[in-house]
Amino acid sequence: MKRDFRTIFEPNPASIKLSHQSKIYLSGSCFAENIGKKIKELKFPVIINPFGISYNPISIHQSICLNSASEVESSENEGIHFSYDLHSELNSNSEKNFRINVQQAIEDQSNFLKTESTIILSYGTAWVYEEKATGKIVNNCHKQPSNLFTKRLLSVAEIVNSWELAKKHLEENYPNKNYIFTISPIRHLKDGFRENQLSKSTLHLAVEEICKNESNCHYFPAYELLQDDLRDYRFYKEDLLHPNETAVHYIWDNFSETYFSKGTQLINQQIEKFNTSLQHRAFQPGSAKHQKFLLNLKSKIKAFQLANNLDFQTEINFLKTQIV
Repeated sequence: MKRDFRTIFEPNPASIKLSHQSKIYLSGSCFAENIGKKIKELKFPVIINPFGISYNPISIHQSICLNSASEVESSENEGIHFSYDLHSELNSNSEKNFRINVQQAIEDQSNFLKTESTIILSYGTAWVYEEKATGKIVNNCHKQPSNLFTKRLLSVAEIVNSWELAKKHLEENYPNKNYIFTISPIRHLKDGFRENQLSKSTLHLAVEEICKNESNCHYFPAYELLQDDLRDYRFYKEDLLHPNETAVHYIWDNFSETYFSKGTQLINQQIEKFNTSLQHRAFQPGSAKHQKFLLNLKSKIKAFQLANNLDFQTEINFLKTQIV
């Protein structure tokens, strides 16, 4: 349907519904980071990329199945210890500390998934790099020489089979999960224009196969919202690849309408008002007017916290430091 020279795209309704009592696990591309940050700001219990950003489905699936740091193979270069399976944010200048970082991430993930939660997986690309010495798909090349790797495109079957193994692991260890899949709308033009299309098409076909006939799986069309609905460079950052704040907000609004009840959306709106008020910086912070504003804000947040069973202690403590 065309309105105002735009193609309006509306996501399909979802049987999966989230509330502020829902635990939400996000893993994958930058989209997981963007949406996860927004979810966290709105006081949902959330864990975002415990092993750092991942872009290809195989690495995303493998990280969610880790049980122990001993399963992770490490390498060392110029005093930095790392793993091709994980993001560089877990790197360390010693093998011991690297293992500690990995084990902590595994424990954080495991403790979170033990409770009822929804898992959001965001696929970025179907292009992968294989280490020539081992034939293993790597999550991150860690700026090592390109001649150590072979680049290739995953097949739909590889992605689906990899997910089936991950799902089996999750069902055995962390049952009763709901799954939301997205495909990052960010184009990977370093692979090439046509190559990017092949990659995204492969991901679409794989997600369709994964979600087909599964009541606890749902696809959220972040890709379509940016590429087919907004569809204009004014919704991109200066690199013309990443969505700007307007686009992120638009995708978030659609995510909210798809997965949150009206009651949850109203709670979100009030939290956003609190966040805006907390970010306000007065020209005269010691004035009677501003002090009255702070006292009133603290009173409202405390009442809201009690009524909705949410944790605003950090915000309340901040306000205490501002009130004189």
